[in-house]
Amino acid sequence: MIEQVVLLFGFAVFAIGIAGLASSRNIIIMLLSTEVMLLSASLVAVTFFSFNTPGSILPLLFAIWSIAAAEVIMIMAFYR
Repeated sequence: MIEQVVLLFGFAVFAIGIAGLASSRNIIIMLLSTEVMLLSASLVAVTFFSFNTPGSILPLLFAIWSIAAAEVIMIMAFYR
């Protein structure tokens, strides 16, 4: 039951990120919306794998964190 609530919350946050990305023309708001979408995707992935897969989810977390770090580096490089 609790995993369904967390998954529903993750999908709702992802929808908010898509709405923010589609409705704004400001680059900062668009980047923040992309970060919200990445956060919700990682929440859904961690919830799904922690409840359905035995073992460690650390490789998944490291993959998500490396994608987020690459996105932040790209933002810092191209915003200047």
